[in-house]
Formats: sequence, structure tokens, C-alpha cells
Amino acid sequence: MKMSKSDLILESIIKEYLKSKSPIGSSDLQEKMMLDISPSTIRIYFKRLSEEGSLVQLHVSSGRVPTEMALRNYWIKKIEPQKPIVINDIDKIQNSIRNYGLYCVLKRNRKSTLNEIMKVGDRFLILIFDDEEFVIQYHAKIETFLNNFIGCDMEELSKIASSVGLYELYNKLNKVILQNALFKEGVNELYDIAQEYNDENFINKVIEPSFLDSLNVGIYFDDFVPKGCMAVKQNALVDEESLQIFCLGRLNSDFESFLNL
Repeated sequence: MKMSKSDLILESIIKEYLKSKSPIGSSDLQEKMMLDISPSTIRIYFKRLSEEGSLVQLHVSSGRVPTEMALRNYWIKKIEPQKPIVINDIDKIQNSIRNYGLYCVLKRNRKSTLNEIMKVGDRFLILIFDDEEFVIQYHAKIETFLNNFIGCDMEELSKIASSVGLYELYNKLNKVILQNALFKEGVNELYDIAQEYNDENFINKVIEPSFLDSLNVGIYFDDFVPKGCMAVKQNALVDEESLQIFCLGRLNSDFESFLNL
């Protein structure tokens, strides 16, 4: 469907703003768009878009910037979270994350279930999963407790172990879980966002790769990220292996260019 001039101008100013993070004037936009629209006509559209709540003028003498509403609508149209991303070069993506001001995790979809618990004398318990085995110190109460979780997924058991103070087991499980994350980059960006928006609570929700399994594929705004930010979870394919990719950043971070990369 052909875009209206108003939509074309709004999309153009958003694209330029994502690159420069600076207000865009009518003359600058006319030059960058390379269309036969005069700056005076663009200013008329600027006024209309401002009245609609899509643009805002931060200072009297400055150009316009897109509002949070406009950026949200732009990302909803541009990002297709249901479409898996094919990744050809993990190193290239990992090395580029800092340039986009994003926090990003790439994680395997690997599940492992607790199948059996073996007691070795009165000294050890061996926890046998699909593809891992763990040895912990024996205690009768721990054995009784863990027998209730035969068939439990490793990541779920890790959360349970943490919540009840089984830290020896938690540390061993979490070490394997973290190995399933091919990379986790941009943690400093995560803390910068928390400090900027005075919201450190959300960090605990996203810092552990295991949290991805409880999150559906999609785009997220105010559900668990600070106002003014956005998160995206998508499936990904690397050499035909199914993975999960999660990105979090400010609304004015260039998610589109990063995901296209």
C-alpha cells in the first residue's frame, strides 16, 4: 500500500532521528529524503504531526523529534518478532552490539529434565538429567525434597534451589545454564538504563539467561522494561540450530539496523 506524504515524512524523520539522535529540521529532512517536497510544505506536515502527537519540538529554534508514541508505532510496524532471524556470523553481531546501545542475549533452546536421584552411601546424591549429572552432599531432607521434582526442567529446578537455599545445587545448575548462552553483551548498557530511569528492579528479571524461557516471542514496552525502553524476543537459527535472541534498549536505539545486521 502506498504511503501518504504524512506517513512518509514521519517515517523519514524517525529513520534520521535513530541515526543522529538529534532534532531534524525541515530543510535537513528535505535534503535527506531527496523528494520533490519543499521545506515549507514539510513544515506544514510537521505542524500536523505535532498536533497528532507524533512529533515534538524540544526548543523553539530546533527541529522535531518523534514522540514515544510514534516510536512505539514505528517499531510495531517494522519488527516482525514471529519471523525467525537467520544468523550467519555470531561474532559480527556480538561485536556490533555496543554500537547500537543494546543489551542482547543469544541462548540455545536446550532443555534437560531431572530423571533420577541416586544415593551414594550417606555421603553424596547424584542428580541425573538428560545430558548432565551433578553430585551434591547427602542430606536426608534434601533427598526427600528433590524426589518431588523428578521430571522437572533444569532451569526450573535452578530457580527452586535458589528460593529454598540449596546453593550448592543452584551454583552447579546455573553454571550449565549459563553455558547455554552463546553470548550476553551490553550489561553496562542495562545498568545505564536502570540509572537513567531510576528503575533497577527490572535488571533482576532479565540478567539471567534462564528468564528467556518464560517470555513469549514478541515486542515489549511497559510490561517489565522502564518507560522509554523496549525489548524484543525472537527465535533465531544458527547453522539450523534453534536459539532465542533477546534485545533490550531505549526506544531511540536502532533495533531495525541491528536486527537487519
